[in-house]
Amino acid sequence: MSTSSQSDILAPAVADPAAQTVNTLLLRTYALLQTPLSILKLHQALNAADQAIAIAAHLHRFDLEPRAYLYRGHVLSAWGRWREAHAAYVRAASVRGVGFAGTDIRGLTRDCITMIEFEDARSRDVKRALEIDGKVKDGLKMVRFRDEEMVLEAFYDYDDDDTYDENDDDETQSEASHCGLYLILNGSGEVVGSRESLPDLRSVRGRSVSRSPTL
Repeated sequence: MSTSSQSDILAPAVADPAAQTVNTLLLRTYALLQTPLSILKLHQALNAADQAIAIAAHLHRFDLEPRAYLYRGHVLSAWGRWREAHAAYVRAASVRGVGFAGTDIRGLTRDCITMIEFEDARSRDVKRALEIDGKVKDGLKMVRFRDEEMVLEAFYDYDDDDTYDENDDDETQSEASHCGLYLILNGSGEVVGSRESLPDLRSVRGRSVSRSPTL
């Protein structure tokens, strides 16, 4: 091959180093997107596309920007970052230049909008479910004393031969004050102390004290 022929082949690349650099970066982006994706590879692909955009903008090569934005949109779509992908595709459409022919930009943006609407609907459903769950939890009440403390009355075992008489409540309560144990639990259910008598429960309206076995 003659020297003149070699010069003719290399001339376009030498004459346009900016295009060569941008195309190399976008080729790297494309190659990464063809491999099994990971967070690292997505970061690398996005970084290459962003470098291509920065070089084209810095050199005022607006004819190179659309492909760079297009590849940025492809990376963000593969990542599931649909709003950013949509913005990149719109930007690519607004600065159409070399290498943009044959790109279905309308279909790409439509896919992004579909996914954005899907994620918005899912977020609303999750928020609604959390609100319902919060209302259910608000309906669960416990008898509490001293803020986070909850008093549980100890359960007293009786012999099988003994018969229970409702009239013996006062006597039972008296015996309980001597031999019973009242556990004090915090809001997490952990035992934080004990006492031999219950506080006055008459001020607690519409609530009852749970019972637990004596330790």
